[in-house]
Amino acid sequence: MHAVELDITSEDPADAAPPMGNPGKRLAALIPSDAEVTGIAKAVASLVSMADDTRSQRTHTNPSRDGSETVSAVVERLLVD
Repeated sequence: MHAVELDITSEDPADAAPPMGNPGKRLAALIPSDAEVTGIAKAVASLVSMADDTRSQRTHTNPSRDGSETVSAVVERLLVD
């Protein structure tokens, strides 16, 4: 890991900000404002309603529809095989 040097002598608060900015805001920007988040609640309810011996160990819900569900399906297949 590399050390990060901050200019603590500056009076500008932006100079003391973390080098990555605000990660919460950056992550929130990845999800569209009109994303259908009720899908998460439906996925949880579906898992809870399953019998113990039939529940999936992993599930994937992607309100951003960025294609990561395809990656998760491939990884799941590789783990099973």
